[in-house]
Parts: sequence; C-alpha cells; structure tokens
Amino acid sequence: MIHDRKGVRAMTVSSLATTRRNGRSPATAVSSYTEWDPLEEVIVGRLAGGVFPTWQESMRATMPPGSWRLFQERGGQPFPQDLVDAADEELDGLARALENAGVTVVRPEPADHRASFGTPHWSSSGGCYAAMPRDHLIVVGDTIVESPMSWRCRQFDGDAFRPLLKSYFDRDARWLQAPRPQLTEELFATGDHDEWAITEFEPVFDAADFMRFGRDLVAQRSHVTNASGIRWLQRALGDGFRVHTIEVNDPHAMHIDATLLPLAPGKLLVNRERYVPNQLFDGWEIRKAPQPALPPDWPMYFCSPWVSMNMLSVDERTVVVERQEEPMIELLTDWGFRCIPVDFRHVYTFGGSFHCVTVDVRRRGGDGRYLARVR
Repeated sequence: MIHDRKGVRAMTVSSLATTRRNGRSPATAVSSYTEWDPLEEVIVGRLAGGVFPTWQESMRATMPPGSWRLFQERGGQPFPQDLVDAADEELDGLARALENAGVTVVRPEPADHRASFGTPHWSSSGGCYAAMPRDHLIVVGDTIVESPMSWRCRQFDGDAFRPLLKSYFDRDARWLQAPRPQLTEELFATGDHDEWAITEFEPVFDAADFMRFGRDLVAQRSHVTNASGIRWLQRALGDGFRVHTIEVNDPHAMHIDATLLPLAPGKLLVNRERYVPNQLFDGWEIRKAPQPALPPDWPMYFCSPWVSMNMLSVDERTVVVERQEEPMIELLTDWGFRCIPVDFRHVYTFGGSFHCVTVDVRRRGGDGRYLARVR
C-alpha cells in the first residue's frame, strides 16, 4: 500500500504483485457478475490531467448545447484547475468511504491527456480523461472487456488502466479487447433524419451502456453503442451469457446507468422520464428515482442532472449516494437500504457519478439468473 493524496490508501501494481507472491491474493483476482453482490475490490478513476474532448459532430446528439462551442474551441485544453481539484478531492473521498466499508480500492496512475494524436483518417487535439473507467471497461465474471469507443478523442483513455489490467491478467483474469474501430466518416450518420448518431459500419460500444444481472446483461442502443457492438459482446462472452437489448425513451441516449439501476435482486431504480416497462423485469419491485436535487445553475459539461441516480451498491443493503441528494436518500432509506453519503457534485460537472467513476473488479457472489425469461 501507498498513501495517495489526502491520505487515501491506493493499491499499486507493484503491491498487487507482492500480495500474490506472499500467497495472500484472493482465489479469483477478477470476479463480478452483478451490480449488487458484496463489493471486495474496485477501480476508482482520476480526473487529474483531463482535457476538454475534441469536438466531433456525433457529440451533438448527446452533449448539452451549452458545451458545443466550448468543446469546439477548447478541445485538447485542460479543464479549469479549480474544478478538477474539487472533483479529485471528491474522488479521494469516495475512495476513503469505500475503504472504510472494507473494500480494496485500486487507482490508475495519473495521466496527461493533452497530447494530440491521429490515424491516417482523422486527428484529435488531445484525449479526454481517466475519470470514468465504467465507460471503457466492463467486468463480466472473470473477464475484463475493453470497449471500442466511438469518440475519437477517447481512443487512448484506456492506457491509464493498462498497468492494472496487466496485473489482473498476470493473476489469471481473462482480458478481452474489442476490435480497434477505424472511426472513419462511414461510422457517423450525416442527416437529421437518422435515429442515431452512429451507423452499423463497425462494432462500437461504451461499456456503460450495459448493466449486469448475473448471467444476463441488459443493453441499450445509443448514440455511442450500435447493434453491431452489442452483437460483438454477446459473441465474445459466449452462450453462457444472454445480452438483452431494451428500448428506452431517451433521445440523447448515452449510457444506461442513468436510466435504470438494479440495487438488489428484485429491486430496480428507474428514471421516470426514460424507462420503458419491459417484461424482463416481471416480478421486480420498481421505483422511480426522485427529481435530481442539483441547483439549476450548476455547471454540467457532459450530461443532465440525472446522474443523481448513478449510484454504486456496496452490497444488497448498502448504496453510495451523493450527500445532498436528500430526496434520493429518503427514497432509499424507506426502501430498506443503508446509505453512505459522499460529496460528489463537482464530479457531476464532468459527466458522471459513483457508478461511472468505478469498475467493480471483484464482488462476492454467484452467476445466477435474475431476469424473467422472455421468448
């Protein structure tokens, strides 16, 4: 262990290797099938070194209109340092809260995303950030999958997590990387009449467009995830898993974890504006998330205030929730959950919350079936 900023203990790659040599590593380094089983180890992202994304027209479908010109003019330039410092302090606070709950917290090394890069087909003024590992990585059972993201500026975000992935691989985890997308103009829709900002030219998806229910995964088609990407993940996981694509009422669809969130077996929190009833959840108790408590003038570069429902389950009874989301805390408490309140509004500014900024590497639990079988 080393001490991170603000006294947060962070497991490094070298200490993970030492743990293995000393014979104290868990029997399975990577194992996570659900969003709610008891959490044992988690990756928490970092915002330091992040930059404004380089504009591409497909962003128009998902990004708040107030950010369009900002991204066009400042792509590749660092975010305001005061906002970064405030958000990183909150990320450190999340890491402390999880450690206090008995969870091993792993952090990527700091990374500088200012370097420009390109391919023979396009160029980007810089990267983006390593704050939201859930966008890039999904753990299904003993397998870590790296996603083929459709934002050009995010093609090397995953490098910040490579030392961690190699360490898990050395401890017998399965590691899959989806085919590198070309991201040529053929991938991107050109007319206002198109339903989605991306075509089926090649498989692309963000890992955050999938939610895990044991041997079943629920996916949404979105402006960053196409049907080809969903099919690729199904084939990569094999017949032991079923990937179900559901409809949502979200014209700006990008990441499913602000639309529905399973908190425990049979308990599903949904976005009252976006969720479309589905037979998969027959028999589940479904509650609608309260309106976000965020002030209307709060800066939001990437998303809507509905990240208020983007929470992280520590186990079937315990949820990490933003401290000032009092209506959410009241709902969860009434529903039988214990809440761990953590300040996180400055992280909201950068496009996510507790589920987005984490990847649960290991949860203690099995690989059951929790969804209704729909023919």
